[in-house]
Formats: sequence, C-alpha cells, structure tokens
Amino acid sequence: MPKIPAWLADTMERFLGDKIFPVDVVQTRMLNDHLKSVTFKGDFSEANFVPGNEVLFRINRNEYRHYTLTEFDAERQTCKIVFYLNGKGPGNQWVLNLKRGDQLKLLVDQAKVQYKTDANQHFFFGDETSIGLYDWFGRIALNNDQEYFGILELKEENFSVLDEVKLRIDAVISDLTAPARNAIQWMENMHPKCWEMWEGATFYLTGRAKSIQSFKKYLRERGVSPKQIQSMPYWEYGRAGG
Repeated sequence: MPKIPAWLADTMERFLGDKIFPVDVVQTRMLNDHLKSVTFKGDFSEANFVPGNEVLFRINRNEYRHYTLTEFDAERQTCKIVFYLNGKGPGNQWVLNLKRGDQLKLLVDQAKVQYKTDANQHFFFGDETSIGLYDWFGRIALNNDQEYFGILELKEENFSVLDEVKLRIDAVISDLTAPARNAIQWMENMHPKCWEMWEGATFYLTGRAKSIQSFKKYLRERGVSPKQIQSMPYWEYGRAGG
C-alpha cells in the first residue's frame, strides 16, 4: 500500500472499525537472522480468519503493510505471522522492533490465496515471504491426509528455516537477474512420473511478482490449467513495501 496522508489513514480506521482488532504481542522468536515469528493475542471472535488471510498493520502515520497469517488458534485467541526481514525500508525496522507487550491495531483483510480443501495434492512456489503461508497450508494438508510439495527461491542462509518450521519442501538459490530460473530448472529435473502423479494438483504461487510470472508461464507450457493455479505477488524490486 502506498503512502497516504495521516488524516486519510485516521478516517479509514474509523470507517473500518469493525475490521480492526486491538492486539498484544505475546511472543517473538527469531527463526534466524532474517525471519521473525510473532504471536498476537486479541479478541478475534468476530474476525472469521481462514487459512491464507492477510492482515495489515499501520507501521507509521502514513504507511500500512500487508502480511499473511501463518496460524490462527481460535481457542487461545491468538494468531501468528512469520515476517521476512529484508534489511531495508520502514516495514523491516517496524518488525525488527516488535517485542512482547507491544499493543497494536490489526486490520483484517481477505484471503487472496485460499487452500483448496477438495484437492488431494498441493504444490507451493514462492520465497522467504511465502514461508508463513505455506507453513499453515502444509499443516492443513497433513491433517487432511493430503499431499503437499513445492520449491522456494531463497537466499542460501535461509534454507535452514524450512527445517525449523518443519516445512517439507525443497529450495533453490534465488537469482535476482533471472526470476524463477533455478526453480524451473529444478522442475525440469524431476522424474517424468512426478508430472503424471501431480497433473491434477493445485499450484499456489506467491512472493516476487516477476518470479510468479515466469513460473506461471512455465506451468502453462507444461499443460497446467489456469483453474489449477492461484497466485498472489507480495513484492517486487523497486516497488514500495519494504
């Protein structure tokens, strides 16, 4: 979301009052130097969270940032987000400073990528910003006795986070100049039987916009139907949102 005048942000919050929930930060944990897990507690009885739900936080007077939930516990009235610290921008500093006891306002948005419960196979593609979403989706798949797999473009120092959150998918090194190239090569190296077994899967594509564009083009060339693909770009180099 671009910068907006403070008065407009204040007006919007009054207009969207039923979608804004006061929350307390009850736990923070650094998964490594670049990913931070934060748990928020509030009265979410009217929030109607679903897997894939996005939320917004006002990080300063003029800016909001979108984030995707990685967990919601209705009994404990808590939700969790895995934040990627990109090392730049006001959003990065805001997340870095979050600590237990902080009181914030959480604005509920919709779920733009939703788990397809009637699919038996789920394939995930993305990057560091996708880990929280796919952590939730992966747990749903296991609970439903369904299969999931996937490939993420990550910086090498973040590979270990997949083991930390017990997300059972593979990773390749991200390439700034060639979005999705390494992930596509990884797909090309799969055994042909894998394509046959996964021809009816649902594919979820999130993260960098240009990577999604390239990977979606590749899937279409391999015969994947548009109806099988859900996508949501979270960021792109040169665009506001850091």
